[in-house]
Amino acid sequence: MTPRPVRRNLGPDIDRRRFLSGSVGLGAAAALGGGAALLSACSLDRASSPGRSDPTSGFGGTLLEPPFTKPDVTFTDLDGNPFPFLEKTEGQLTVLFFGYTNCPDICPVFLQTMARAREGIATGPGSRPQILFVGVDVARDTPEQMRTYLNRIDPTFIGLTGSEEVIGEAISHLKMAPVVIEEPAADGTYSVGHPAQATVFTRDDVSHRIYPTGVDDRAGTRMEVWVRDLPRLDQGVWK
Repeated sequence: MTPRPVRRNLGPDIDRRRFLSGSVGLGAAAALGGGAALLSACSLDRASSPGRSDPTSGFGGTLLEPPFTKPDVTFTDLDGNPFPFLEKTEGQLTVLFFGYTNCPDICPVFLQTMARAREGIATGPGSRPQILFVGVDVARDTPEQMRTYLNRIDPTFIGLTGSEEVIGEAISHLKMAPVVIEEPAADGTYSVGHPAQATVFTRDDVSHRIYPTGVDDRAGTRMEVWVRDLPRLDQGVWK
């Protein structure tokens, strides 16, 4: 594999690996109304999120006050057609997640959790949210790779791609940390840092809650939490 160029998003005085390993708490980011949210460097060590979901609480995730609006961007679907985000998600319960198909842990765990949650809800409100997976590794997340990857988990999930500029604009609008491409190893492989959270847009076309997507109960959102929350979110209840 030919190593791809590295996009450097950090200043010269910040240790790159330490930044990728750590995170800013969701609660702190929401309280500030901006700034970097969680970043996942999938194959690196990560700190647990202080905004983790508590299955004994009323809701999981973090309440956003004020809520996030939708980014006015146009992705590309796996058939090569434009996917204007505002138009395609209007009035629908939508879960938006940024990741990459070569991710060894967070991405497949989150997507499998969502598939199991939809099976757990079965029918009625919250049973058929739009699950949108945006591949941020533009060199490797080809339409063919994305389609094969999602078909193994749930073929109803919608895979999207886009230029680095479009993906960056959407991520910035949602106040997430930027995508970071790690330096390639000797064999050409590399890790990708991406936002470790899922943004849920309710039928009023804003996001009232964001959810952590780590690989365990400390840093992620359990399937039981999604089963409990999605039906209420679908019915316009978020707190």
